[in-house]
Amino acid sequence: MIDRIIIDNFATIEHLSFDLGSGLNVVTGETGAGKSVLVTAISTVLGDRADTSMVRTGCDKAFIQIAGTKAGEEVIISREILASGKSISKLNGEMVTLGQIRSFCADWVDIHGQYDNQQILDQENHIHITDRFHADALSGELEKLKQLYDSYRAAQKEYDDLLRAEADATRQQDYYSFEHNYIEGLHLAPGEDEELRDRLTLMKNSEKIFRAVRSSYDALCGSEYDNNGSALGELGHVTSELSSIEAYSEQIKQLSSQASDAYYSLEDVASSLRDIMTGLSFSEADMDAVSERLSVIEDAKRKYSKDIEEILEYKNELAAKLDMIQNFDHEKARLADVAHKKRTALEDQAEHVSEIRHIIAARFGSAVTKELKDLEFANSEFNIDIQRLDDIGPLGFDRVEFLISTNPGDPLMPLTRIASGGEISRIMLAFKHIIGESDSVETMIFDEIDTGISGHTALVVGKKLSEISRHRQIISVTHLPQIAAYGDDNYLISKSVDSDKSFTNIDHLDRDGKTSMIATLFSGSADSENALQAARELIEDAEQSKN
Repeated sequence: MIDRIIIDNFATIEHLSFDLGSGLNVVTGETGAGKSVLVTAISTVLGDRADTSMVRTGCDKAFIQIAGTKAGEEVIISREILASGKSISKLNGEMVTLGQIRSFCADWVDIHGQYDNQQILDQENHIHITDRFHADALSGELEKLKQLYDSYRAAQKEYDDLLRAEADATRQQDYYSFEHNYIEGLHLAPGEDEELRDRLTLMKNSEKIFRAVRSSYDALCGSEYDNNGSALGELGHVTSELSSIEAYSEQIKQLSSQASDAYYSLEDVASSLRDIMTGLSFSEADMDAVSERLSVIEDAKRKYSKDIEEILEYKNELAAKLDMIQNFDHEKARLADVAHKKRTALEDQAEHVSEIRHIIAARFGSAVTKELKDLEFANSEFNIDIQRLDDIGPLGFDRVEFLISTNPGDPLMPLTRIASGGEISRIMLAFKHIIGESDSVETMIFDEIDTGISGHTALVVGKKLSEISRHRQIISVTHLPQIAAYGDDNYLISKSVDSDKSFTNIDHLDRDGKTSMIATLFSGSADSENALQAARELIEDAEQSKN
């Protein structure tokens, strides 16, 4: 229930702060006084979209706050709309998203406006309205149905994608085979091109390399013609000399060890140089073979714009595609079986949901017929027609349509084809009352529920609103005196102009104020004694009907 509303700098409202009663709160006012602005402000704080045009001209921000209780717990919701374009929502002092606000308020406050009337004129919404009746019995099953539907769609898509892939792959099979065989025939090895490039460089400079290696080897070991004065020979002499006296000094022993290590290191170098000289024997044919192999590899790298490792990976991808083509039948059978099982589970759940929906629809139809009789559809009949669609959707396979007969002997016809504006308002009121009881919504706001009605029918609507308000808080914005007369708390919205600025005000009316307001609704003026007397009688009749 909403206890207090505070609005600052919102559109034409500079400041409003007023309390609401727990029963039927009726808000009236002349056209353009700001009734719609008030409802817009409430809708905005409860999570509707906002824009900078809502900020009062010349102000930095607009502010709306509602305070009340939900399930016995205190609730304060506020929203700031900044002229810069940002907006900040808070729930009990904590910043929250609009989605969180809407979720919190879904079962707390329900706002009905002209858009709701249009909703029931759209047949596609009939299934959603029906499912809200006793939603506790259906919501879990609908959620399960949606999950099964999404799972089936995903499985079917995977199967369909495989069929398309098979068709594409079959067309590409020859190409895949050619490419795979070509790369396979190259016998590539990772890093082979770098090794060949180094080897070719060695071949091209083999003469120069041989001379330098031979000279270095001779310096270490001596030439075949003269072994005197070689580095290894001299170092061997040093090692021998130091070894003979190393027992006399720790320092000499260390030097002897270092000289010995150096000797063996140089001996290893000499051995490697000898191996290089032995391997530097190349023929022109050897060089041509390396060049030709390197050319083949470079051609492949240019063809695929990849290095050797990437070409080998591409070969593996081709092999996988060819393997997949060979195994399509097995994979198709597997995915088809998965999709079939999921489809069967979906059909079973859709059947289950449909059975529950038929039960709910029958009860909903009876409840609506009863409500409509209370709303002066004395000879009306309301029915919910459920037909089976050709395929299953996220809501099952049911097509739901509201049928109504408003005159004796008339056949049931689609609601969207025969209901007038006034009838639609009363039908929606019946829906709101019935579904509201099922939802346990604590506050219901009706914006211009009186569209298209007048006279005795307006009295009936006012009485129905009063009946509903015995179990939940009602806020009704109206221009009809017959509805205003039933108000437990009445408010008058007015607008004034000062210094070329508009100001919207709201007053909580006492009994005299309520009488004057209703008289004004009758005649346009509170000075008419006839209008005042009619207002008094209307209020008295409304009070008696409540007892």
